[in-house]
Amino acid sequence: MPNIVEKLFYSFLVILSEKLFRPTVIEVKGMENLPKDKEFIIAINHVGSIDPFVVVGVLRGFLKRNFFKRGKKFYYIGMGTLKKRIYSFFLNENLGYICSSKEGINRAVELLKEGNVVGIFPEGRRDDGKKILKGKKGVAFLALLSGAPVVPVAYLGPQTRSFHQGLKGLLKPKKVYFGAPMHFFPEESFCLQKNPSISSLATEMIMLEIAKLCGKEYET
Repeated sequence: MPNIVEKLFYSFLVILSEKLFRPTVIEVKGMENLPKDKEFIIAINHVGSIDPFVVVGVLRGFLKRNFFKRGKKFYYIGMGTLKKRIYSFFLNENLGYICSSKEGINRAVELLKEGNVVGIFPEGRRDDGKKILKGKKGVAFLALLSGAPVVPVAYLGPQTRSFHQGLKGLLKPKKVYFGAPMHFFPEESFCLQKNPSISSLATEMIMLEIAKLCGKEYET
C-alpha cells in the first residue's frame, strides 16, 4: 500500500511529465484508439532515455479522466539494471515502476486484471533509430495471460543514451502515434510453456504493427 508521500510523488511525476514534454510533442494521432473503460497494454518502440516520460505526458489527460479518478494507475516495465542507477530510490511499484523479470511480468498481469494500464518497451533496449529491433516475448505474455488488448505505439523522437542527452532532447520535436488495439485469446501459463510458438507469433504481430506505425523496417 503506497504511503501519502509516494502517492503525492507519483502524481508529481505524472504532472511534471506533462508539463515538461507534452509541449514538445508536435503531433499525436490515434488517441481515439485507447480503451476508456478497461485495462490495456501500451507497447512502445524505444529510442531514448526520456521515452516513458514523453508517453506519460501525452497520456496524462486521458488517464486522469478515465483511470486515475477510479483509483487506477499507469505502470511501466523497465530493465532491472535501472535499479543500479542514482535515481533508483523512486523505482518501485508504488511509483509506477515494475522490474522486467518473470516476477515483474506476473505482477503486471495481476495489475492488468485489476483494471490498470501497463506500458512496456518490447524491444528490450533502445534501437538505433533505423529499424525496430526484434521483440522480446514479455509483451505477448502480458497480453495472453491477462486477456488485455495491446495498443501498439510509435514514438518518434531524439536518440538519447544518457540522462545528459535526455536533457538535451527536452526541447526537440517529438511525435506519438497510437495504433488500433490488438486482441489475443487468453491462454494459461502452462499452455504457453508447452506451445512457445503462440507467444512468438503474438510478439511478431505486435512488433510488425509498431514498425508500421513508425514507418520503419522490423528486424526479423
